[in-house]
Amino acid sequence: MVYWFILLFPFLIYPWGIERYYTNIKFIYLELFVVLTWLSIIIKRKSWEVNLKKPYFSIELIVFVFLCLVGFSTIFSVNQYASIYGRLGRHEGLLTFLCYGSILLFSYRLMTIKQIEKIIPGMAIVSIFVSTYGILQHYFLDFLPRTPLYYNEIRSYSFFDNPNFFGSYLVLVIMLTISIYLTAKTRILSAFYLTTIGLAFVSLIFSGTRSGWVGVFCGLIFVSFIVILKRKYLWKKWIVLLMTLFLLMVAINFAEKGALNERAMTLFSDSYRIATQTSTGREGSFRLFIWKKSLPLVSENFWLGSGPDTFDQVFPNDEEKKQVFGDIIVDKAHNEYLQMAITLGVPALLVYLYLLLVVFKNAYFALKRIDGDRKIQLYGFLSAIFGYLVQAFFNISTVPVAPLFWAILGMTMALSTIYLKKEIVQNSIDVFSESGKKNKTA
Repeated sequence: MVYWFILLFPFLIYPWGIERYYTNIKFIYLELFVVLTWLSIIIKRKSWEVNLKKPYFSIELIVFVFLCLVGFSTIFSVNQYASIYGRLGRHEGLLTFLCYGSILLFSYRLMTIKQIEKIIPGMAIVSIFVSTYGILQHYFLDFLPRTPLYYNEIRSYSFFDNPNFFGSYLVLVIMLTISIYLTAKTRILSAFYLTTIGLAFVSLIFSGTRSGWVGVFCGLIFVSFIVILKRKYLWKKWIVLLMTLFLLMVAINFAEKGALNERAMTLFSDSYRIATQTSTGREGSFRLFIWKKSLPLVSENFWLGSGPDTFDQVFPNDEEKKQVFGDIIVDKAHNEYLQMAITLGVPALLVYLYLLLVVFKNAYFALKRIDGDRKIQLYGFLSAIFGYLVQAFFNISTVPVAPLFWAILGMTMALSTIYLKKEIVQNSIDVFSESGKKNKTA
């Protein structure tokens, strides 16, 4: 059940009707799935293992503490209704955070190792359809009714309501698919996964999501130094992949008459102005302006935050803001960590970061005990998490994508736990066998 939800979630839309916001529909699908799964667990009395030994630390406790802090933030929120259900079109209130935590736990405890090992090929296949639709959308060849805000928009958003959301999804699938491309045993499979990555990469370019570009770039650097550098047998495949991505960029830039180059150069020009303290606040689509106005809010809402999804309630609506945005409501910090600090409180942000640390720590110890394809597979999960966390510095958490990220966190933790437990069991068997030999000798 969890396996199929993760695979099919990108397709769960209903674009017809008055409100064609895919986020609203995905919120309903997410809530229904989580409620039905918990009911199934209660009715069937299906329990998960609790006999975890060191060095494992129960992930449930961390998730519980995080959700408690989100709950306290909701109780003392500046707008309790918005904090429970989330702002219309965003839906990142308490209910959604409960779903995120549940998705992580379901992925961690209810999925078998076979399902986890099959999930990356499954997500790669799904991404073919999602990416292809995004490419068609760029050329206005999409066949579904468009989101009202993007009737004439060339930036692709596929089934994700917004180009930036689409970009964060593509970071995840590109990095995951790279891991199975590297471990593919036949030329046909290698070509298939290379094509899949190429389609997703073209869609990422057409989405115009610069944070996604940075996320993939950092993910590629991560894989290059951590995975490829020490494995000479993968160098040829890696060079083929990098050359393919480079040629795709060149071809698209030529076909789009330099538009890709112009947008990419803004990354460097914005960074230069910030570094030389000549910024205007417009850098990063006004992100720098939002961050400067948001930072004082951290200390003002330090302990419990302003409440989930209430950023628009506390962001200064002064003359300076009106000169930049007019009557447009600024409802996100466009930095996931800053958003959490302001709306959920710094303690909640620290617990979230600790959760990430535990996932990476367990994966680190698990990687030291495995080798071969399984090691590269686990690196694939880590590179996807790393790429997502990088892009999250410039992007926002959203209902269409965040459940997949939290599921990946759960699956990464599950694989790490399985590999570490196998090591403990094997060590116990070895000790028992050695003890038996000594007794026989005596």
